[in-house]
Amino acid sequence: MEKYLLAIPNLCTGCNRCVYACSAVKEGMFMPSKARIKVSNFPLEGYSVPNICFQCPNAECLKACPEKAIFRNERGIVVVDAGRCTGCGECVTACPYGMIEQYTSGKAYKCDLCGGSPACVAECHFGALVFKEPDRVAVALRAGQMKHRIKKGSPGEKRLALAEKVLDEAVRVPKTAAYMGDF
Repeated sequence: MEKYLLAIPNLCTGCNRCVYACSAVKEGMFMPSKARIKVSNFPLEGYSVPNICFQCPNAECLKACPEKAIFRNERGIVVVDAGRCTGCGECVTACPYGMIEQYTSGKAYKCDLCGGSPACVAECHFGALVFKEPDRVAVALRAGQMKHRIKKGSPGEKRLALAEKVLDEAVRVPKTAAYMGDF
């Protein structure tokens, strides 16, 4: 059975170690803007939300690609063949989570789970990112996050909107007046 990459927002500290690890592995340098994982920080609320590629079972990015440059590999992971990508951007528009982007050349890039051993998970010492076989809890967490599909906006706008919705459901601390600073 294939494993899921899961984000557990209540455990995220916003340290961005996952982002740096991803960019180092994928780009060969620390370049957070090109990481395949992003972290939406809400400093006034004291929370951060990792934005991950869900490797959707019915991947919109895959269906939108007119060149078939996006496909499922032998492990079932949705990947981009940069050699076939023409840079049309249809996949970027199609992803409802904002997790596929383009280089300045136009070529698309997205998370490929590092071939089955995600660097982001290895670098997350707080347990906010896990890579595990699906169980009842994992399936429910993933489904709860995936239900928030954002149809319009840039990838960054989609990620922020998703993070806000996920955060609303993930936060367990009561939002009292004292907690929010309204005395």
